[in-house]
Amino acid sequence: MEKMKSLLIALLIGVTATSWAQSKVSGVVSDSQNIPIPGVNVIIKGTSNGAATDFDGNFQLTAKKGDVFVFSFLGFETKELTYNGQPTMRVRLEDDAAELDEVVVIGYGSVKKSDLTGAVASMDTEDLTEQKKTDVGKAIQGRIAGVDVRSLSNKPGAPISIDIRGNTVIKNNDAGTDGISDSAASDLSKPLYVVDGVFFEDINILNPSDIQQMDVLKDASATAIYGARGANGVVIITTKNGIEGKTVFTFESTLGLSTATNRPDFYSGDEYVDFVDKVLRSTAWKGLFQDGYVGTVSDYNNIEVDISREIKTTNEEADNVANRRYTDWAGDYIHSGVQTSQNIGMSGGSNGLVYSGSIGYLSDEGIMGIEGYERYNLSTSLTKKVSDKFTVGLKAYLALSEREEGSRELFRSTLRLAPTVNSYDTDGNVILFPDDQDGRFTNPYYEANGAWTTNTRSLDVIANVFLQYAPTDWISFKTQFAPNLNSTRFGEFRGLYTKSSRNDPTRVQSIYDSSFKTAYTWDNILDFNFDITEAQNLKATLISSVYYNQAEGGNIETKDFDTDSYSFYNTGAGLDVRDYGTYYRKETLSSFAGRLNYSILDRYLFTFTGRYDGSSKLAVNNKWAFFPSAAFAWKASEEAFLQDTDWLSNLKLRLSYGESGNDSPVSAYSSLAFLGGSDYLYGNTHTNGVRVGGLPNYDLTWERSKEFNIGLDMGVFNNRVRFGLELYRKKTVDAILNKTLSNITGYGSAIGNYGSVENKGIEITLNTVNIQTNNFRWTTNINFAKNKNQILELDGDLDKETYGTHGVLQVGKPVDAIYSYEHDGIWQIDETAEAAVYGAFPGQYKIVDQDNSGTYGAEDKVVLGQVSPDWIGGMTNTFSYKNLDFSVQIYTRQGSFGHSEFYSHFTPYNGDDAKFNSLDLDFWTPNNPNAKYPAPEYGNSGWYYEDLSFVKVGNIGIGYQLPRDVLESLQLKSLRLSLDVQNPFTFTGYEGPDPETALQNSYNAGYQTKTVLFGLSVSF
Repeated sequence: MEKMKSLLIALLIGVTATSWAQSKVSGVVSDSQNIPIPGVNVIIKGTSNGAATDFDGNFQLTAKKGDVFVFSFLGFETKELTYNGQPTMRVRLEDDAAELDEVVVIGYGSVKKSDLTGAVASMDTEDLTEQKKTDVGKAIQGRIAGVDVRSLSNKPGAPISIDIRGNTVIKNNDAGTDGISDSAASDLSKPLYVVDGVFFEDINILNPSDIQQMDVLKDASATAIYGARGANGVVIITTKNGIEGKTVFTFESTLGLSTATNRPDFYSGDEYVDFVDKVLRSTAWKGLFQDGYVGTVSDYNNIEVDISREIKTTNEEADNVANRRYTDWAGDYIHSGVQTSQNIGMSGGSNGLVYSGSIGYLSDEGIMGIEGYERYNLSTSLTKKVSDKFTVGLKAYLALSEREEGSRELFRSTLRLAPTVNSYDTDGNVILFPDDQDGRFTNPYYEANGAWTTNTRSLDVIANVFLQYAPTDWISFKTQFAPNLNSTRFGEFRGLYTKSSRNDPTRVQSIYDSSFKTAYTWDNILDFNFDITEAQNLKATLISSVYYNQAEGGNIETKDFDTDSYSFYNTGAGLDVRDYGTYYRKETLSSFAGRLNYSILDRYLFTFTGRYDGSSKLAVNNKWAFFPSAAFAWKASEEAFLQDTDWLSNLKLRLSYGESGNDSPVSAYSSLAFLGGSDYLYGNTHTNGVRVGGLPNYDLTWERSKEFNIGLDMGVFNNRVRFGLELYRKKTVDAILNKTLSNITGYGSAIGNYGSVENKGIEITLNTVNIQTNNFRWTTNINFAKNKNQILELDGDLDKETYGTHGVLQVGKPVDAIYSYEHDGIWQIDETAEAAVYGAFPGQYKIVDQDNSGTYGAEDKVVLGQVSPDWIGGMTNTFSYKNLDFSVQIYTRQGSFGHSEFYSHFTPYNGDDAKFNSLDLDFWTPNNPNAKYPAPEYGNSGWYYEDLSFVKVGNIGIGYQLPRDVLESLQLKSLRLSLDVQNPFTFTGYEGPDPETALQNSYNAGYQTKTVLFGLSVSF
């Protein structure tokens, strides 16, 4: 009996031991793209037994059957899995649709997105690189509400314009309305760029692959921490940091072809011959009206014209027409351009030392002549935690770029040359002057092969060295020094056979410009973060900052070279010195700032910011100003009365007011009088002297923007639908601009605070998860922004001041208003007598006589529209099935209106008869009375104003991520193949090559391009 009892006890002990036996469980955690996630918290529910994944996403725990594993990580949905005894676990975490815990950089610090009180938008490295765009501006185009990105040229490496919430800068020059000064105009209203704490000028030179995150601060409460420099918004760019763990290497490569797309419709050979006939017939028919005769349709049709006036019988051109032998000038000089990029990166660290580095190369060939762009990027980051209290670090970024624009005439010449003239003679030799009846055009062959070169080389070096000391867990001090060096060389050489020189050595031209900029920012930042009570938290940031910027440079221009074998490096060989000079400029900005974040119950959030700035560019007694802001946010969804609302996932309301300054319209020393050179005749002797060259303004002070913002963030249905709304009103007072002075003063203009402007608008974002299953996911991201801009006040005699050909300053109108005559159709034959009253003819535009005076004059001009769009928007649809993903992104600018430089150069209204080819447009003739455009040749040219609205498909992309088992066999962490088609389609009523660049002067224009890119991304 005792033996039986002992046996039973032993059996029970064995069963119990077996039932409670634990096993070692290992596993790997990855994201939706099968990329391992380091740092994931893995814990057995209800216990303290847990671990964190290593850099390869691996973890190991001891568990028993039935245990519930909980996997959690910032930015991903928490996942629970029951352990069933398997030795290994493979876990995939899905992105957290709410993204409420995403960290957002707000200037001199960061907060969780859920704690934001201002209007801030963010894009991470995946968003910026998924479309394989080569520059940062194009990577965000159409993807952030309220951020208007526009290309200024279609040539490789061209600058871009970025406006945040409209334009606050009043301009009374032609910048921005005729394209000639469009780049300069964009500089006045561009946002502040901050790259790793460095104030930066040109983000085009950055490699998107090197960027970890971009944060766009839009409202004044968010930008107030930057005070005087934040009036036009702030773009904060953070380059990549290292991640502690095993060293990881990445390699990214793209290869593709660029081709011309949306080519304008010019006349082919036969069409051009018919066009010549219509132009000459139109000119002759107009002569009937000049003699007082009222013409008819039959009169027009019976006119005999001699097209040999334009298409000669004295050479082979007439033979070309007879035999229908034509030259496709534009087609002959368009070619495919190869675009390629390579990026190699590494990241890792241990024992408190974290490092990363990358090398990048981009080559982008143009599609005409020798155009091209090359860029080299080098990035490095090193951070060392010396002790529990001290951390030191260094970030450095280098960019070397070279942009070759080629000929400024090639695009224009190949479109204007008539298809009836030859490029080569019968022996196959290049004809220098193919259009010898005009004599203005040399053969584009020479310029396409480098006779005209326009080259810019730039070296940028930025760095950030910092020391951080945290004596306790609630206080820290950081000092950082951030230098920025830039060296730029511009060279241009126009050889003997260019259109500019026309085989005349005295016209051969060489230009050489060089500049060097030294700038730095030194910031000292003191942070406090502590709980006042269990329900109250206080964060405070105190800042002192100094910014220094020094620029110097020189230029020389010479002409008359004895040979054509020189370049812009040989200005000394030019016998005719046309221009030379040097310059020096220095400016400084000193600042003291503070920010207070106060939270109650993590539900009621308050932010107070103030910054005191002093600028060396302003008048002596007006250099300093204080810029305050305040913001409040309420997490309504955290309230008890909404906790049981199943469909509501998140609801936050925001309200803010802030002020920011702007001194960008002011150049250094603008408030001072200065001296300029002048010539005098002293008796009979010519003498060099000096004169006062500018009028001082001792009252010149800050341009100040005051902005209210109301925001709403909402998520419903487990955050599968997320909605954002911003309403804002920004008033800019003491606007800085030049005022035209009476000649009696002896000065042409004076700069001062002469106006006020308002921007108000609405921004909407909508992100939806339309379908989500185990293998398939479809998401949509939509953004919309509408902005209304108007001048509120102007100094008395500035109101209704016209500038250039197309602009006007007028209270109640936009700052970039287009000012000209309003059209009301086209004069018809039966309106001959009425048209004659105004000195007009049938076939010309019918201009509205605004004052009913019976004549056309300046008083009949009105505001026709504005260059800035009425609204902008974008939409991205992304589909993923298992390891395959597909996306389509579109963006639009609607309501933009401007003077088309392209139309003004490529239509028959310049008194040249039909010497040049032309856009094939719907021209008026007596046989075509309902045409859109006036009669060729004598029709008035006021119709160059065009609606520049468009919808573009920015990118179509498809990608494939190799499965995990294949990657393991190849010993890789990830491998992704992609195919992107960038800018494949444009939908617009504009007939030029690109409505986005329509304001650009046609002398340096280019075709819009479509690029097909194959991509490879590998990490190991």
